[in-house]
Amino acid sequence: MSGPNDRDDETKQTRREFLGAAVVAAVGLGTGCGGGSTSEDPDGGVLARDARIQDDDAATAIDAGPPDSGVAPVEPPDDLPEAATTIFPLGVASGDATTTRAIFWTRYTGDRALELVVWEMDENRYARTVHAAEVTPGEHGVVSVDVEALTPGARHRYVFFEIEAGERVARSPIGRMRAAPAGDVADVLRIGACSCTSNSREVATLAHAASREDLDVFLYLGDTTYNDGARSLAQYRDKWGESLSRAGYRAIRGATSGLSTWDDHEFDNDWNPETFDAAQLAAAKQTFFEHQPVRRDESAPDRVWKSMRWGRTAEIFVLDCRSERKPSTRRDEDAEYLSRAQMDWLKAGLAASDAVFKILVNSVPIANFPTLFDAASNDRWEGYAAQRDEILGFIDDEAITGVLWVAGDFHLASAQRVSPSGLGSSQIEILAGPGAQSGNPLAGILGGDQFDFQSTTNNYVVIDLDPETTRARVWWYDASGSAIETIEYPLG
Repeated sequence: MSGPNDRDDETKQTRREFLGAAVVAAVGLGTGCGGGSTSEDPDGGVLARDARIQDDDAATAIDAGPPDSGVAPVEPPDDLPEAATTIFPLGVASGDATTTRAIFWTRYTGDRALELVVWEMDENRYARTVHAAEVTPGEHGVVSVDVEALTPGARHRYVFFEIEAGERVARSPIGRMRAAPAGDVADVLRIGACSCTSNSREVATLAHAASREDLDVFLYLGDTTYNDGARSLAQYRDKWGESLSRAGYRAIRGATSGLSTWDDHEFDNDWNPETFDAAQLAAAKQTFFEHQPVRRDESAPDRVWKSMRWGRTAEIFVLDCRSERKPSTRRDEDAEYLSRAQMDWLKAGLAASDAVFKILVNSVPIANFPTLFDAASNDRWEGYAAQRDEILGFIDDEAITGVLWVAGDFHLASAQRVSPSGLGSSQIEILAGPGAQSGNPLAGILGGDQFDFQSTTNNYVVIDLDPETTRARVWWYDASGSAIETIEYPLG
């Protein structure tokens, strides 16, 4: 089955001569152009395309600009040796990208000075340096820098250099990311997503997702690490390191910027916020923020819910469906699955958004599942009926268009209407993952008029949002890159 792996024409490598000589450097990671994408892959799919990328990226030309332009050549990082994996044990990552800002992240265990450099790319050419500054690791060797010099809509690359005697002597892996387009731009947005990656398994799904060049942003829907059994700060740090040091995570976190929320296993299996040990809660939250490239709110530094714009195409609402719930209120008229502050913020944001699509990043599904799933209904929206009805009714009553719920947690992939009838029956939800976990044995009972697709195959999801047609097209990919299913929904 074809997949969404071409952005207009394939990126072609060029060699550009400038006055005096051509400077050529080997590049290990490709990058795509910043334009729109097509929904078909006539040239054979992801794997064939990856082979072409490797051939095309065998050399990258560095353009100094036209003669006498005064533009100095940009020195690419590729010629410098990459430091040992133990020096940057979790690779590099970026996240919370806006039009001009993003968080750039690494963990450093060495003892040299560090410099973060960010470049704007012109296809595979290092066009210009947009940021270069010394950085200092904080607690646990974490470096998290909010850079405010990005070019709206442009692809960027970045690296952390080790500095000795004023010279760059080694580097981290080279990261890639795209800044969000300006507010009036309505490009096709291509989102990747995954959830549920057990620490004890390899994450080949994420390794394959990282081999692509076309993802604009990746959603980490929760259970990014399984910290069950951790109690102390040191134990939580060990669990995070165990998860993110895997090759698949190092690759995907460096391949495109992320948006992250948490679910239960970042804390403990099915934890209850009303009874959870305070010291353990503090350790779990601290290590989430240590290991994810997220921009913290100064007024509420432990808050993960936020919204991010992608031009006029989409507004992405990242929800916290775990840490604010109050299980003791489940059956009440004022049930709190989200805090009242988060619910009011979400409703106001949906009503005010002029984006074509409104993506609700929802770690636990909101869909009404069959009765056999109800043994765990207290763990999801269905167990908090009053608040579930509130948000679904609000979207229906206000006729808010372009809504797409995206969730994980259930160890299955699926596509469905949120409800078989009544509130939410016209709203669509997509489940992504599991990325590296056992499949849910109940998945086979999903079907009928409500459920369009289900699978327990380990997977990641790609979602194309086309503002011109107001349609969302969704692909589920297994670890080999084969498309398990493709579904398209009108959301206008």
